[in-house]
Amino acid sequence: MKTILISGGGGYLGTYLTQVLLKNYKVIVYDEFYFKWLFKNKKKILFNKRLKFIKKDILSVSLDDFEGVDIICDLNGIPNDPSSELNKRHTWNVNYKGRKKFAEIAKSCGIKRYIFNSTCAVYGYNKKVVNEKSKTNPLSTYAKANLKAEKEIYKMRNKNFKVNILRNSTLFGFSQNLRLDLVINIFVNSYVLKKKISVNGDGNQWRPFISLTDVGKIYKTLIKNDNFPSFITNLVAFNSTIRDLACTVIKHFGGSLNQIEFIKNNKDNRNYRTRSNNLKKYFKNLKFSNFNYELNQLIKGIKKYKIKSNISTIRMKFYKKKFLN
Repeated sequence: MKTILISGGGGYLGTYLTQVLLKNYKVIVYDEFYFKWLFKNKKKILFNKRLKFIKKDILSVSLDDFEGVDIICDLNGIPNDPSSELNKRHTWNVNYKGRKKFAEIAKSCGIKRYIFNSTCAVYGYNKKVVNEKSKTNPLSTYAKANLKAEKEIYKMRNKNFKVNILRNSTLFGFSQNLRLDLVINIFVNSYVLKKKISVNGDGNQWRPFISLTDVGKIYKTLIKNDNFPSFITNLVAFNSTIRDLACTVIKHFGGSLNQIEFIKNNKDNRNYRTRSNNLKKYFKNLKFSNFNYELNQLIKGIKKYKIKSNISTIRMKFYKKKFLN
């Protein structure tokens, strides 16, 4: 049985991915556990006897941390554009220098595959539909640091150290460590609580999206198949303008379009549509999850766990307290 180390595994995607991978593998979660659901609820998780924790800062990584590990899923880093700007030096130290060092030590320890969780935010602003060969145009410190890290780590690849760069679209879907600063999650939570949705700007900006469910499928396929080569791929299920997305969510609830509020003086300059040639090439049998099903699971989870907008669910609030207090 393979052993998978998920660094940054206590977060939104990591909490979900840990539970998915435990069905077939031993999992080590390497995290400081600022967001504590996984750390506090180990006994509630299926196959928890296969689960171990390393409660540690990424910048303190050592050779011993990788003993017995076959594959690393690197989800490390300050997780979004606004939070990255609060302390740019720290963002560069973690998202670039820390992740690069993590990969270097992993390679020296004989890790077979290194899966680097990146972001489609590296495309920043592009009028044309972009793919893996398109010119990048990162706007934020988050995107710039991630792009530099992925370039340096991808250079490390060889036949014994395969590197897979996964550029996530904007994620959505339910996780026990839910993020309510991701647009679809925000819209659903806002309607559940307030029966309205707020959109920054005019909503005509484009963004790509993919569910946690689909990202989990991709990780499972990649980890299972030892023959996958190194590659860079965008992870995208669909593209939408924020305006159209808000309308879709409202209609799902049976609401009316006058329940959408546009905040014109709060413009979002990011605008990009992505497609993926490599996703089709390497994951030919991937069937994307039904969007309405994902919305229903999100609604169900928010209500069941009584999740609120606070310092644990909105990363900007957490990092403001961490960096500015």
